[in-house]
Amino acid sequence: MHLVRRRSVVCAAVVLGLLVPSASIAVAAGAADSSTGGKQARLEQLRSNVAKKPASADPKASHALRTLAVQRESGKVVLAVKVRGGANVSTRLADVARAAKAQGAQQRRVLRQLGTVSIAVPQGQADQIAAQLRQRSDVARVDVVVRKTLSFVPNDEYYSTTAPYLDAISAPAAWDVHQGDATVKIAVVDSGVDVSHPDLVGRISDTYNAVDSGTDVTDTVGHGTFVAGVAAATGNNGIGVAGAAMGASVMAVKVADSTGQIWSDAEAAGIDWAADHGAKVINLSLGSDTPTQLESDAVAYAQGKGVLVVAAAGNDATTTPSYPAAYPQVVAVGATDAAGHRAPFSEYGSWVTVGAPGTGIHSTTPTSGTIDFQPNYDVADGTSFSSPLVAAEAALLWSMRPAVNAADVRAAIVRSAHGYAGLGLGAGQVDFRAAQDALRPDSVPTLTAPADGATVAGVVSLSASSTAPELNFAVDGGPLGSLPQRVVGGTAGVSWSTYGVPNGPHTITAYDCSLGALCNTAVAQASVTVANEAPQVTSPTPSQLLTGNATFTASAPGGAVAFLVDGVRRGLDYAAPYTLASSMSALSDGTHTLTVVSCSATGSCNGPVSSPVTFRALSLHPRFSSVWPNLFSPNGDGRLDSSKATYILPDTEVVRFAVFNAAGAVVRGPVALGTQLAGTHSATWNGVLNTGARAPSGTYRLGIITSRATPSMTLWGSILATVVVDQIAPTMSSISGSGSGFYPYPDHYRDSFAPSLTLSERATVTMTVRTSSGALVRAFSANLPAGRTSIAWNGRNSAGALVPASTYYWTLTAQDPAGNRRGSARYSVWTSSRRLLTKTATLTRSGAQFTSAGGTDLSCAGADPTVSDFAPNGVWLSNVCDPSTNGGQVAAAVYSFTLPSAIGYTSLRVDAYGNSLAPSVLGVGFTRWGTQEYQFTTELLTGTTNAWRTLGPVSATGLVSSSHEVEGTIYVPNEPGVNSMNEYDYDLGSVHLVVTYTVLS
Repeated sequence: MHLVRRRSVVCAAVVLGLLVPSASIAVAAGAADSSTGGKQARLEQLRSNVAKKPASADPKASHALRTLAVQRESGKVVLAVKVRGGANVSTRLADVARAAKAQGAQQRRVLRQLGTVSIAVPQGQADQIAAQLRQRSDVARVDVVVRKTLSFVPNDEYYSTTAPYLDAISAPAAWDVHQGDATVKIAVVDSGVDVSHPDLVGRISDTYNAVDSGTDVTDTVGHGTFVAGVAAATGNNGIGVAGAAMGASVMAVKVADSTGQIWSDAEAAGIDWAADHGAKVINLSLGSDTPTQLESDAVAYAQGKGVLVVAAAGNDATTTPSYPAAYPQVVAVGATDAAGHRAPFSEYGSWVTVGAPGTGIHSTTPTSGTIDFQPNYDVADGTSFSSPLVAAEAALLWSMRPAVNAADVRAAIVRSAHGYAGLGLGAGQVDFRAAQDALRPDSVPTLTAPADGATVAGVVSLSASSTAPELNFAVDGGPLGSLPQRVVGGTAGVSWSTYGVPNGPHTITAYDCSLGALCNTAVAQASVTVANEAPQVTSPTPSQLLTGNATFTASAPGGAVAFLVDGVRRGLDYAAPYTLASSMSALSDGTHTLTVVSCSATGSCNGPVSSPVTFRALSLHPRFSSVWPNLFSPNGDGRLDSSKATYILPDTEVVRFAVFNAAGAVVRGPVALGTQLAGTHSATWNGVLNTGARAPSGTYRLGIITSRATPSMTLWGSILATVVVDQIAPTMSSISGSGSGFYPYPDHYRDSFAPSLTLSERATVTMTVRTSSGALVRAFSANLPAGRTSIAWNGRNSAGALVPASTYYWTLTAQDPAGNRRGSARYSVWTSSRRLLTKTATLTRSGAQFTSAGGTDLSCAGADPTVSDFAPNGVWLSNVCDPSTNGGQVAAAVYSFTLPSAIGYTSLRVDAYGNSLAPSVLGVGFTRWGTQEYQFTTELLTGTTNAWRTLGPVSATGLVSSSHEVEGTIYVPNEPGVNSMNEYDYDLGSVHLVVTYTVLS
């Protein structure tokens, strides 16, 4: 069950329908008085029933007609006007309300906490009034307020126990720790609550009716009572059911009218009231796929007051985000079957936070029953009932540890959830007992080592005693290690390496954590002084002359050591003996300074620094101008088989060429290239090693080593460049599409053929298409990423012409950036010259050939075949419901049509033949399959003359089932102002469904 936002008119509190299968209709002509007399008699009967309690009827039919009635466009629009902030918000709200009233608007309610006033305006003036209000300097925003209605699927099966799903979320185990505290309030913002229900007496702490700003929360729908029972029905009292937080309190906040509809301003008012009156948790078992600013503001207001908002994810079985569930920091709850599966109706996706059982939920219902629920107790499905389970979980956590905040509770719920991986239910199904263990503790440990004021060096042992399951240590606010330490025997410890840490004062802290790694903010602390010895440079010696490659060395008490030349870090060695090989060619000739610094094992170098040592560099300075390709495949296939290094010599030098592997070992050469003059030269490596074998895949460095003798010494120079050898060709797996076909003619129906494949790495994939005789048709390439991908052929040859209808054969070849290539097997594809053709068909039903017919409230609306002018082939739809007292009602007949098979369906329209006794309105709502939505045609005014009346067309998208079925509901609403008698009807003699569709010619 789930509250779904709608846009339009209300329907009766008790909504009824009359199922009359067409096969059962066999009414003889003359079975009633004359049709006109029979109609008048029926009208008189309906008039006399208006004030009476409606009769009973089939709930499923009632629910469908009620949904249709609610979705019709209403005659008024509600606007939410938000004023600009400041000290005079109340004055601005009053000014805006007065200005709106002067333009014909009616004030509904003021939401001072949100700086918003809602107003009702005539539909035809809504745009104009909204535009005028937006021009005011004191108005920040004007939004349309939407309507919602309860939408759910009751389950008639009555279960005697709630154990299967409560056990699945370990609720009984959690009750052994805490059953909930009455000071913790769960606000059920819903259709109201039956406060006199035996299982809810004593559980209701507050009541508020946001619809009329009163305290009467009578639940004529039953949804809110059901939700309240799931959350907090009294437990262990020998009757009924046990709420998941049986000791907590319920704030009953009614935001739905008697028909289950909700205006967003009423919802926002209910949320604000709950937040202002002490709610810890607000449960919202309602939503739609459209976010509204007013609703978002209300949710944010509650969160700002420390409330945890929990909301149902929705029941449309899609990934479309539902609101308010998808707002930031709301706990969005999807539904499970408590047995390892996502409930088939549940929304899912990355925006869902957790899952909770939502099938076969047993809870309280109004003692008098409703159209959707049995009296006292019933069983139902829906995310509406998953949500209060999670709200109850939050209440148990707050009861156990009152000092925690909403973020703590939310984190415990999320971190303790588990299972249901890959089903789009966030962290998984909630676990009450695990959440208690995961909740942030409020205890503080005691630091036992080191002592406060101690001087430390090297690796230091930290320890603390604690009553929590885990604790964390930190130094200067930064945690030690990635995970909390488990407390064993009341003690936990960790080692702290002070290498790389600045010498001087530091603060050690310890803080208690839960099994969910949620930690208290209160800490124990001690101050210590770090005093590590500085590292020392051991080579070069002061003023030593270095040329070519040199090796620096250092000593240190532990940790890692970084080498810095002229203050620039040149390298890091993590273990003694500390060394660094460095090319002097990279330095300018002259004097330089070397220092070393103490570092941590992670490379953080804030420890003490050595004394500087100066040295002199005098080297040759060759340089690379290019190395290409730096990625190659020396496999002898003629594609990127070698890498060429081009270098520049500043003067005449003796040159050697060498190749080093990743470990620094020479694997090729050194090869003497002789004495070379100043200028540009090159050396090529073909990927062959000194052993004569080809180099395996990996990273290598190409080196140019130069020398030149001088009277006093031999000068050296060296440069290195990195290249990568790739000997592995890309693989193509799971190639699909062989034997399939397509229709290349460009009419947007299967115009191209796109076989899919899985690539092991990014590659250029070439598709080659040939005839059965092997003649080339076309070859083309695409650069495709690694993973599942595809390449498409549009059915054209190399000249760009469409190919004749035939069977063709295709292969794929993948080449990676290194030039490695791999081909596929040969596959087939057929092409056809057929193309789409648009056709129109007309399907006919007599008025009496309906699937079902009736009214949303049988006391004042219905369908009667016997008094139709067209009996036995007609049906008379009559509706005398008073819009001002009965709300918006419909009389309707549902027609089902089986369409011709087609490639696609374009549009639908209905032609309805008949007449009315008085001017009335006629419309059609087409069922959107797989949803609880309708696609409406434009409504039209009917008259007393028999005529064909055309309704539509509308787009057929989503209106045709997989079995080619279309369901249209022809209805007569009680539209205000259409006639003075408030009597609306249409005598339906014949129905045409005109469908436009496409087939292959």
